[in-house]
Amino acid sequence: CSLCADARDSIAKVAYGRVFGWIVCKINELLAENVDPEVELREIGILDIFGFENFAVNRFEQLCINLANEQLQHFFNHHIFQLEQATYKEEELPWETITFNNNEPILDLLLAKPLGLLSLLDEQSAFPQATDKTFVDKLNSSFKGNLHFQPGRHHVLSFSIIHYAGKVQYTAGGFLEKNRDTLPANVRGLFINSVTPLLSMLFTGKSLCSDRASHVNQGPPWQELSVGGEAPHSLMVLMERMYSANPHFVRCIKPNSQKEPGVVDNQVVLLQLRYNGLLETIRIRRDGFSWRPSFEEFAER
Repeated sequence: CSLCADARDSIAKVAYGRVFGWIVCKINELLAENVDPEVELREIGILDIFGFENFAVNRFEQLCINLANEQLQHFFNHHIFQLEQATYKEEELPWETITFNNNEPILDLLLAKPLGLLSLLDEQSAFPQATDKTFVDKLNSSFKGNLHFQPGRHHVLSFSIIHYAGKVQYTAGGFLEKNRDTLPANVRGLFINSVTPLLSMLFTGKSLCSDRASHVNQGPPWQELSVGGEAPHSLMVLMERMYSANPHFVRCIKPNSQKEPGVVDNQVVLLQLRYNGLLETIRIRRDGFSWRPSFEEFAER
């Protein structure tokens, strides 16, 4: 039966996710074993995520991935454009502000509460009688006139978001089901009462890590979050860590859309340089400080 298959899939996915997190924590505990707990850990983190996705058919998964890309592009804008130009003004350089494509309105469309897209998705997911069509109807009425939203056309159950990297049409079928993908209470109880101590511990809400290894992002304690609710939470935790760090950016450019070796499509490359803000970044770096030693470093050299 379909309910049995859903329960089976829930057990597999959640057990895999929790055990994976536990393994990562144990690795960090071993790596930090001989570190003085009074000494603050200094670390280098590498964030490598899926690039912006726009396929022939885009679903809930692509929306979550593109939301992460929107958030990271906003982070990039903040550091390269806002903080950079503020530094130049503090140094009293003759400076004409360079404008950039600010994607805050798109993040508001997706994340605002209570009327952002993900909030409306959660609202519809809470109604047993709601369908993907009622969700799309809600979006169409809520975002009528929004420059970054377009209703679906030709009676197709879909909607489009005008992302910083371009327009993406999302097929709405399956959105509610995927967002409701929470662990059934009876399955959670099965884990808590497991005769395998590890599985029982992973589902009682206790910390998976020692304090020393807790800097690894393990997500929130056990909560009945929807997928659409957990994605912004995970992003928020990630962004808090990134804003407290000293970031360096490596921007990857696809040479062509066919994934062919040795082929460079100039228009495809130029489009990426433009929507990533790299042309303005080059201009800012060229007109400002390309190398920034402190006075002491400069005098020493």
